[in-house]
Amino acid sequence: MTPPSEPSNKSETIKILVVDDLPENLRLLQEMLVKQGYNVRFANSGKLAILSLSRFQPDLILLDIMMPDIDGFTVCQQLKANPETENIPVIFMSALDDGTNKVKGFQVGGSDYITKPFIAEEVLARIRYQVSLKSLQQQLQHKNQELIQQNKQLQKAQYETKLLLEATWTIEKSHTLEEAISSILDVICQNIGWDYGEGWLPNPDKDVLEYIPQFKSCSAAFGRFQEQSRLITFASGEGLPGRIWQSHKPEWIEDCSTCSETVYLRTQLVVDAGLKAVFGVPVVESEKLLAILVFYQTQAVPYQSRTVELVQAVATQLSSPLQQAQLKQELQRANLELELLANLDGLTQIANRRHFDYRLQQEWQRMQRLQLPLSLILCDVDYFKRYNDCYGHLAGDDCLVQIAHILYQSIQRAADVVARYGGEEFAIILPYTDTQGAISVAERIHTRVLQQQIPHADSQISPIVTISLGVSSLIPTSTDSPQSLIQLADEALYQAKQSGRNTYAVAPAI
Repeated sequence: MTPPSEPSNKSETIKILVVDDLPENLRLLQEMLVKQGYNVRFANSGKLAILSLSRFQPDLILLDIMMPDIDGFTVCQQLKANPETENIPVIFMSALDDGTNKVKGFQVGGSDYITKPFIAEEVLARIRYQVSLKSLQQQLQHKNQELIQQNKQLQKAQYETKLLLEATWTIEKSHTLEEAISSILDVICQNIGWDYGEGWLPNPDKDVLEYIPQFKSCSAAFGRFQEQSRLITFASGEGLPGRIWQSHKPEWIEDCSTCSETVYLRTQLVVDAGLKAVFGVPVVESEKLLAILVFYQTQAVPYQSRTVELVQAVATQLSSPLQQAQLKQELQRANLELELLANLDGLTQIANRRHFDYRLQQEWQRMQRLQLPLSLILCDVDYFKRYNDCYGHLAGDDCLVQIAHILYQSIQRAADVVARYGGEEFAIILPYTDTQGAISVAERIHTRVLQQQIPHADSQISPIVTISLGVSSLIPTSTDSPQSLIQLADEALYQAKQSGRNTYAVAPAI
């Protein structure tokens, strides 16, 4: 076998510890090794050899077997049991040339065996071979570490690419920006192993961030958190989303359930939902914020730079597709606004009955395709005929305009629709909204109408104008029709009136 090549600079790289209790052997080996340029240290006992290793880390040990305190086999066993010395090659030296000692030497971890008296050429050849072999092993280990690191980087790149492709495909098949954001949240949560995601989109008209929920929440508690959060908006610098909006930088909170309200404005909501760790990243294109993606875990999680870097990298790559989706939606919205001009109620300037029918059919089909809830609220001004008789038709018209304005200000998203259903009756279409979410909207409308304090001297239940509301919610199916949703809301409205008016009723689930 051809020995491996030896490192060139022996005086710097090759250190040898010689352990022997006979001074003559030490002297002989010293002359031999120093002459070859090795850095040599000596120990005349096993105990001293072990102690010296705390101050001197050799590349090779020449170890005598027969010593008075601790024999060479025991010393070698102790070296191999210590992680700091286990990889140092040991060449045993002994005057005993029998096979038993050689076998035992290899069994306890020895790398080679030299018999005394020494033959200089043999000693040097065996030393060169072991030192060179160790050098090659170290090079191989270093190369393996490089390959492991390269493999990790490759896996990371493949992982990021897979996640990006899934997210991009999700955007392309989405019909609205909100739908795209919600689907992206699902994809990222599944890939990074987090429990829940939410999105925040800037509303340029109101200069606030508005909530986009993750559609697929895995618990009722998350659903309640979702419905409460959709009623909240954030200004720049306010709360976690607002701070990210202001800085355009990611932010991580290890356990938001223990944060003060100044740090995380929904502390009680996350406690109720069982959520703890949270982090958010911005989606920015040409210094313009398109969205903020926020993710939650049910456990407290210390800062993970790799997770943030991964999601931020994906968010950065998604900025262009999202901007295209946003521009597409803005164009659709502009076209819709033009269409709405022909579909507005002349008095209240909200959608008329024709446009209500069209949008309800449209949202019914979309929610049926997505298998998501669609809610409807019908509301009626209590004793409105008496109001007209008491104050006149002009005042009655003004009352309807005020009610329509309250309804319009009470909805949160562009997809929501407020319409004049007929006479003093109004309707609100709420896509992506379950029963609890619709109830929240109904309660908000009811409260705001009372706060308006419109006088009604001829009402039989209150000195001010009141309304009754009926709420219905369905996940559309091919066996039902939008008329089913209207009928349920109408029956709930009738129930509210039968209960004394000035309240809301909810249609039972079917």
